[in-house]
Amino acid sequence: MTLGFRPPKDPEGFLDYARRLAGRYAFIEVPGSAAEALEGAALEARAMGYRLTFHARYLDLYPAALEPAIREASLRLLREDLDRAARLGAELVNVHAGSIPWTDYPPPGLSPAHEALREAARRLRQEALKRALEALAHLSRLALDLGVRLTLENLPAPQELPRTPEEMARFLEIPELYFCLDLGHAQMAGVPPEAFLEALGPRLIHVHAHANDGRYDLHLPPGPKALHPFALRPCTLLVELPPRGVEEYLEVHARLASAGLVPEATGGEEA
Repeated sequence: MTLGFRPPKDPEGFLDYARRLAGRYAFIEVPGSAAEALEGAALEARAMGYRLTFHARYLDLYPAALEPAIREASLRLLREDLDRAARLGAELVNVHAGSIPWTDYPPPGLSPAHEALREAARRLRQEALKRALEALAHLSRLALDLGVRLTLENLPAPQELPRTPEEMARFLEIPELYFCLDLGHAQMAGVPPEAFLEALGPRLIHVHAHANDGRYDLHLPPGPKALHPFALRPCTLLVELPPRGVEEYLEVHARLASAGLVPEATGGEEA
């Protein structure tokens, strides 16, 4: 595995993290929501020797939306992100497929009325997955033409998609598409990472590594045990933490190096 980090969304913070984490982390995932402001910093980081990946915008984007105008607007913004990522020299672009407009998820067996809600949610979800397949097929072909890989990420909430290994595996029919396993999202969905590894095989090339309490998406530092399955895998592994301080990234690397999962530090600035 190749280790990367998520930077702050301002150029000064981005480059401060890049300088202090050099020799420990090999790539930086550029956030699409701040990519325009970070373009110069990202190119400077490349000159420092970092590789780049790119996380496409996802807030208020619904590439599987029922309404065609919303779907096309979402695809237009994602196409813009693919173009920007290619100009930056990013290796891959990670995307979300969105969600369905549904909030009622009763457990099974309560009453016929509750079962009707469950059936309506199932039907909406299946229809949205079909639209997501069409959208991702279009985007992955564009990514191929631009020379970047497109990865689809698993999401944690019941209304989001795809959420399970079975849903992710439906997208294997798109030959140009690859996959991102978000460990924190899998934990919230109650699915072991091994199930995604088995379902997606070598097309799983990107990992988002963070931990939580199983209920909230806290983005806490991951431990070495959670990352052992990826140590010998040819993948990019993003330690995905909020900008609480670069020290968290230094500590994560030190723990992984102590466990023999990554090499010891070869540079960077301790303070």
